[in-house]
Amino acid sequence: MIMDKLENLKNVWQNQPVTDLNYTKEDIHSMVKKKSTSIVKWILIISIIEFLLPYVLILFTDLETPSRIYAEYGLDNLTRNYTIVHIVIILGFIYVFYKNYRNISVDSSVKSLLSDILKTRKTVKYYIYYNLLMMGILGLHFFYIIMNSETFISKLPDNANITVLWVSAILLWTLFIVLVWCFYRLIYGFFLKKLKRNYAELRKRE
Repeated sequence: MIMDKLENLKNVWQNQPVTDLNYTKEDIHSMVKKKSTSIVKWILIISIIEFLLPYVLILFTDLETPSRIYAEYGLDNLTRNYTIVHIVIILGFIYVFYKNYRNISVDSSVKSLLSDILKTRKTVKYYIYYNLLMMGILGLHFFYIIMNSETFISKLPDNANITVLWVSAILLWTLFIVLVWCFYRLIYGFFLKKLKRNYAELRKRE
């Protein structure tokens, strides 16, 4: 009796009509557009948070000690100049992210959407490269000024090896940059992969 019931269920399952969801190009375009808009919006939000976070933290930080150290080693002007340049460039990237978001959210053609996805991916990569490069240049410049300052040299013990100090500083700073790169790979890489899949889906349906 049980075997007969199982056999009947098996026959019912095998004879079920096959349903195949067929999406039109317009459906695919609409879905990819919606997903891409959401992704680029999050890229924009994260870049803004990343930009503002250090300045928010400064509000809760005692700046007297860092300011004194900068003045002691002659880093005041250097820090100010780098900060100004960095703010201008990052605001430029944020503006481009916003433009990409606006373009993707309003463009109606598949060709335009494909182009905007590629532009967004390139912009994010340039943004990451810029930040890593800026960290590298800033670190080397800081180390050079500090280690050649009279204040630093006067505090060194007689048996100090300046070469070892240089190598140690560069290795530590390189490690820090690698950690930042891993962070970018984790956060922005996640969104870049999603955009890449969206691009591939559109190309396949084009």
